[in-house]
Amino acid sequence: MILFIFSIYISGCLEQNQNENINYNNSVLPEYSPVVDIARKDLSERLKIPISDISFVKEEAVEWPDASLGFPEKGMMYAQVITPGFKIILKADNTLYEYHSDYKRVAGPVEI
Repeated sequence: MILFIFSIYISGCLEQNQNENINYNNSVLPEYSPVVDIARKDLSERLKIPISDISFVKEEAVEWPDASLGFPEKGMMYAQVITPGFKIILKADNTLYEYHSDYKRVAGPVEI
């Protein structure tokens, strides 16, 4: 009986120690995805203003119907595959700008 109680106590301690060793790193869960920074840099260059003057408003997960990310260019062909990404809203000089993205690139912007 004492051995049984001791084994339960030890297993509880081991499980607790294992959980204590987990290192949660909040930096892998950013406030927004990395493509937002790409969009901010692009808008900064287009408007010729510092990135610090561009504020993040909103990011929404979207599945685009093709690789054009919702902004097809005339005369271009795009892969007809569902493309996961984001709708990104930025603000500069009291104007809102909408970008579309996948996980690596952005398209746009359009004023909204």
